[in-house]
Amino acid sequence: MRNRLPKVAVISLLLLSGIAALGVGGCGGDDQAGTDELGTVYSLDPPELAKHATPGFTSGVPVLAYHYFRAGFDAGYLAKVLGSVLFGMPALGPREFWTTPAGEFEKHLRYFRDNDIQVMTLDEVADLVAARQPLPDNAVVLTIDDADESVYEQAWPLLRKYGLRAHLFVPTGHVASRWSDLDVCSWEQLREMSASGNIIVGSHTRDMHFKVRTPRGLEPVFWNPDLMSTEMRSRNLNDLVRYRRQVPAIPVTDDADAALTGTWAPVVADLLDSRYDLAAELTQPPMWLAWPYGFAVAELDSLARVAGFRGTVSLAPASFAATDTTMAPGRYTITAKTTLDMIREVRPPRWPAAAPTGGAVAARQTHKTRSSATSPAAAARPAR
Repeated sequence: MRNRLPKVAVISLLLLSGIAALGVGGCGGDDQAGTDELGTVYSLDPPELAKHATPGFTSGVPVLAYHYFRAGFDAGYLAKVLGSVLFGMPALGPREFWTTPAGEFEKHLRYFRDNDIQVMTLDEVADLVAARQPLPDNAVVLTIDDADESVYEQAWPLLRKYGLRAHLFVPTGHVASRWSDLDVCSWEQLREMSASGNIIVGSHTRDMHFKVRTPRGLEPVFWNPDLMSTEMRSRNLNDLVRYRRQVPAIPVTDDADAALTGTWAPVVADLLDSRYDLAAELTQPPMWLAWPYGFAVAELDSLARVAGFRGTVSLAPASFAATDTTMAPGRYTITAKTTLDMIREVRPPRWPAAAPTGGAVAARQTHKTRSSATSPAAAARPAR
């Protein structure tokens, strides 16, 4: 024991020194946000969305939410992860916090394959729910947010290797661009992944993955459509007029036309444009929407349905249950701290058991518990 203590102390000092040398990536770091002259804050999902642990399984099919991937652990990244896990230090910026090493992702896929866990799609689960058929108790759904190029480089090859499918939610206004410390996939990469059948492309809105400053603090722009810039409103509406002539695959209903003249017109235009963007480039419109930050309420989901989406997904830590509608089934977030044992903790009864680890896959219940009374201009929202 006397020999071990100095070693532990030395390791701890080395880790702390490494983290200090690399710089501590806190919530205010460059990884998280950039601010333009209008006070718009573009940011990745904050780590706080995954701070609430979920103890065990609720009935239904678990839906896992990944974000970014990396080839492996380098010394600096390993120091940051260990500093965060062992010492509770805010060493990981948002990009690093939501990043899964490719080797860890492969462990997840191998576990599903080796234990006959069926990897389903959201549509397959939704079809069973709509038909009032029992849901399989040995299944999972995989989703990925933001469409960073690491999906193309790291995750997609592994999905092809194991013959599995995942939903990829794309912020279509940022395709093939540098955005919030991400290199978003190009249309060529998205077409290639979609054509393979291993990636099912959905919408992460066109350009509403940012927050605006309000008297109540920072809030997602889709909660505050009146704060969307005039330039963005005009661009979306002009593109919508052009798309309606050129892409007849997405008919705009009377309800959508009506919504385009109301308070929530900027939100509806963005959602419609995101569907048109994907339909024009990938030949088919997306049917599922992931709201940025996991924030939404019933009124916003009703707008998504008006825009033509079959369903939305949230970050509420709950499985897609037989009692759910297609609006806002929950997801369990996967982070740099997530281990295979933690994924097993959200297992249905038939998943192979894991030894207790003292934690679970984390997610924050932002959708189903958020009251519409907290929304700005709640009284102006369209009713279902």
